[in-house]
Amino acid sequence: MDRVTSSSSESSLGVLASSAGSRRRHGRVGSWLPFLAPAVVVLLLVGIVPLVTALQLSFTSFSYVLPGRTGQWVGTDNYASLLSNAAFIGAIVRTIVFTVSAVVLELGIGLLLATALNATGRAHGPLLGLLIIPMIVTPVIVGLMFNFALNPQFGPITSIFAGITGNSIDVLGSPIGAFAALVLADVWQWSSFMALMLWAGMQALPVSPLEAAQVDGATALQRLRLIVVPMLRPVIVVAVIFRSAEAVREFDKVFVLTGGGPGSASEVLDLFTYRVAFVNWDMSLASAMGIVEFGAALVAAYVFFRVVTRGGREA
Repeated sequence: MDRVTSSSSESSLGVLASSAGSRRRHGRVGSWLPFLAPAVVVLLLVGIVPLVTALQLSFTSFSYVLPGRTGQWVGTDNYASLLSNAAFIGAIVRTIVFTVSAVVLELGIGLLLATALNATGRAHGPLLGLLIIPMIVTPVIVGLMFNFALNPQFGPITSIFAGITGNSIDVLGSPIGAFAALVLADVWQWSSFMALMLWAGMQALPVSPLEAAQVDGATALQRLRLIVVPMLRPVIVVAVIFRSAEAVREFDKVFVLTGGGPGSASEVLDLFTYRVAFVNWDMSLASAMGIVEFGAALVAAYVFFRVVTRGGREA
């Protein structure tokens, strides 16, 4: 009888302790929930509400200027029209080419800069300061800088080309030159970001494999290619994700440097969407473009995430 009473008392105490712990947890949760409210409100206003609004507009025919377009429901007509819109498809192709070209060059230059930075030992302070400078310059200023430098009349870069070739070259006046100038401007600004990311990853690498390879007679290039780069794979993937996400949304430098020209030779997707929305005032078609770009970004993020997690499991 005493054992029954004792076990009953212990179970009661366990229930009381569990309920007390649950109350404490709920109390802790309730204590920090009010501090999350401003962030949740900002997220709703800045992210969710515009996304839902754009999704709703993409299924209608709406314009602030064009007559007769007051928000009539058109279903998937806007999305269907994108499939046959040569300008939209061209903007997508140019955006992909720009993103791949810029990110690959930034990765290569960043790896070289990170290797040089790692070789300096503790004397890297001034070099780090120099690498940070391009990153803190706003894209509009970068666009203006390169617009000035490539001016066919007084630009310093075109003056150097003219001195070498003997002819004045209008870089921004040719389709290939304008597109190459965009890639060059982006590479100048963001190669340092790649360098800092890779250099930070190099600081966490184990030293023993590199020392063993050096003892075995491996050259610096072989150590970099066969040991450092494979071990840096997770860092490289994350850096490529960050830069690709930014390059796909490039607008400022394109708008200031080339304006999408000559013609539409350097018109990337964000600039084309801006013109559809605020030059042609077709808000519904522009919203459909934005939703398509958002969906493509989600798919790309998922693919990159799978690559990162698979690389982590293999490591």
